[in-house]
Amino acid sequence: MAAEFPSRRDQLIFLINNYDMMLSVLMVTLLTKPKEVEGFQQLLLARTQEFIEEILSPPFGGMIAFVKESEALMEKGQLDKLKNDEARIAQLVRGFSSTWKQSVEALSQDVMRSFTNFKNGTSIIQGALTQLIQYYHGFHKVLSQPTFRSLAVRSELINLHHLMVE
Repeated sequence: MAAEFPSRRDQLIFLINNYDMMLSVLMVTLLTKPKEVEGFQQLLLARTQEFIEEILSPPFGGMIAFVKESEALMEKGQLDKLKNDEARIAQLVRGFSSTWKQSVEALSQDVMRSFTNFKNGTSIIQGALTQLIQYYHGFHKVLSQPTFRSLAVRSELINLHHLMVE
């Protein structure tokens, strides 16, 4: 049935809402945790993680892609390949700094409209914020490498603690 929805995002919303509803019914009717409950919990978790990546992508996809690419190059000791990406990095830093609050607010509102269970919606928002902080921490870590230490745009980075507090 989820395949009837045109976008992957809408498919995931449908699946998450239905897995959550089925789990609620199973938890009320069953006193033990049979394999069915565990199976639905795993499905719910997997689709929730996929949904979180899906909703973070539009506002933060550039930074996420840069972090993944940079971390892969760091593991290989080839971070110097990104040395000439100063303009890209500056655009990512400035873009994040200027839009992150509005993007997080819009993301939160969208999630709360999309999920019928308030607790589930809140959990998804928390998961998305946690994932965003992990990506931003990775961004900080990459930009603290010797290859990027001399970039002037580093001074425009939002403090990680400030991001967590907000």
